[in-house]
Amino acid sequence: MLGALELACRYRAWRGGDQKNRKPHKQTPLTKMASKLNEESISLESVMAEFKLSNTTLRRMMLHLSDNMDRGLESGLEKSTIAMLPSFVPELPNGKERGKFVAMDLGGTNLRVMLMEIEPGEPMRTKQFNTRMPNAAMHGTGAKLFDYIAKALADFLIERELANENLPVGFTFSYPCDQTGLRSATLLRWTKGVTATGCVGEDVVQLLEDAIARDGRVKVEIVALINDTVGTMVAAAYEAGGQCDIGVIIGTGTNASYMEDSKKIVHGLANATDKYTHKQMIIDTEWGGFGDRGEADYIFTRYDKIVDSRSDHPGVNSLDKLIAGMCMGELVRLVLERLCENKVIFNGNGSKLLRTVNTFPTKYISEILHDDCGSYMNTRQIMEELGIEGATFSDMLLLREVCVVVSRRSANLAAAAIACVLNRVRKPFMLVAIDGSTYKYHPFFNHWVCEKIRELLDPGLDFKIVQTGDGSGRGAALIAAIVSRVKKEDEQRQRDLEARLKKEEEDVERKKREIEAEKLEAEERGRKMSELLKYQLERGAEEYHLRSDDD
Repeated sequence: MLGALELACRYRAWRGGDQKNRKPHKQTPLTKMASKLNEESISLESVMAEFKLSNTTLRRMMLHLSDNMDRGLESGLEKSTIAMLPSFVPELPNGKERGKFVAMDLGGTNLRVMLMEIEPGEPMRTKQFNTRMPNAAMHGTGAKLFDYIAKALADFLIERELANENLPVGFTFSYPCDQTGLRSATLLRWTKGVTATGCVGEDVVQLLEDAIARDGRVKVEIVALINDTVGTMVAAAYEAGGQCDIGVIIGTGTNASYMEDSKKIVHGLANATDKYTHKQMIIDTEWGGFGDRGEADYIFTRYDKIVDSRSDHPGVNSLDKLIAGMCMGELVRLVLERLCENKVIFNGNGSKLLRTVNTFPTKYISEILHDDCGSYMNTRQIMEELGIEGATFSDMLLLREVCVVVSRRSANLAAAAIACVLNRVRKPFMLVAIDGSTYKYHPFFNHWVCEKIRELLDPGLDFKIVQTGDGSGRGAALIAAIVSRVKKEDEQRQRDLEARLKKEEEDVERKKREIEAEKLEAEERGRKMSELLKYQLERGAEEYHLRSDDD
């Protein structure tokens, strides 16, 4: 509040000062926007008020979010902005997983291969190999890309003398796909700078299996293609003894997964390559798309709209831009630019960098809020990097206040989205696992999210948040372990069923034989009785004749 009071004083002094002594400023899109808003009064309170959302507004958002989730389950993106993609992962780990499993994680420009050894009741043992994808693989043909991946996998396994073990592999593939089975997904488009040809429209698992066959040095089984959000949920459940109700990512982007009843997954299972026989499935919500059709305009500020218009894909991944770290720093920069142009901060003397798009990374927010009160060493260093000179102590307080309000809005929206899913899951006590750099490194994000969820959660429900990590690595290996366990359990159930059916058939045959034997015995008894009666009749007749002769 000290910063806010100082701001008000500065604002009043500026508005009442000598306008002739003010230096003209270069017109920017923001100053033009200010003109269109009829020279409204500018203060920290008025600017920051745009980022403050009441619980009524957040509950309205939750209602719209839940409705989109329902429509996504029913009809997919045709009638919803939330895709609700099937993962085809039927269960969480139950502690019975054991064995060696391989995880491969391809995301952006990095490839990671991991070996996980899992034994019930023991910590997982991990070995891994990391490599940066060469440009020739990322921008050449798809065959070159997947050949490089296959070579890295083969080299890793051969070095550990596991080439012929036919180990199960979980593959984290962080690009947009249409997944129609646990090990079947069609690449929709490349992102993150990858342009390899001949892959879009192809089955990713098949491309990898073909490359492994071309390499020819190892035997493995690709058992699952996964999303990192699903992996986060699974990894947390393993640590928590099999319980995790929601997995959440809040990093550069945001997403969530949770367990849903299979009967509700109408659209996702309509195009499944294989019949899905399990009662539940982890759903990859892809909630970052919420708002893409204007259904959340009431939570957008003018600054959000500017950020969206300047993004690579305007009108796409709206909730990502409101919550995640991808745009948070730029939102703070836009607010500071506007306040500076109106002489509310830095006496109107910002810097060229402050007026340049994307020069205020989100990490600055965490660093500023990590500052010890009094010294503000991080804040001073950041202002120096931005070329801002002559800043006062009050300016530093104002800068901190802007970071607080913008990032708290992000936390409140994240909390509302999480509370929406918790209200759908509706268990008395639920566990939420969260991963991601924005959540992890911001000093107050966890506290703000927990606080707001408690305000928005339905009565009678409770929750706990745990921070987890490496869903794309450990999660992939664990999903491979789950798939292997479920497969073995299904095979055992099938063997048990076949044994039971065989026993039932044998019992039926035995019963038939017993009935037939009893029938034969009854017939034999009847025959003997007939013979006995016949004998008795004949004997009686003879005795009668003998008596007749004697008479």
